[in-house]
Amino acid sequence: MGAEQRYTVTVEQETLVRVQWAPAIVLHHSDGARLTDEIERALPGRRIHLLMLMNDMASVRQDALAYFAKRAPLSAAALVGPSVLDQPLIELYLEVYKPPFPVSYFVTEATARSWLMTRPELEAPLSR
Repeated sequence: MGAEQRYTVTVEQETLVRVQWAPAIVLHHSDGARLTDEIERALPGRRIHLLMLMNDMASVRQDALAYFAKRAPLSAAALVGPSVLDQPLIELYLEVYKPPFPVSYFVTEATARSWLMTRPELEAPLSR
């Protein structure tokens, strides 16, 4: 697990990264920054497709949502969560933060992977 056992990161392909968060955590801006650093070390200068297993997160802070929308090197994000509250949270994220890449919610990892495989890789430069 990365960052004090808060998540595991697996680079599965040149543009696909799987992240599984520890159960019941509160996601902070610093988590996004540490995860981004790990991704950029593994795949420098690339935007990636992110497969994020939310794993019954307790909550997500607004600064973390803003970070992922504007600073993480993403070209698409598939968010997988079993909680009935995950989907409304993701809809709010899309409405408020307007990420410049497609984001979708899934109940299963298999459907999330299938969706990511149909997304084009973004060539837009990374902005900091």
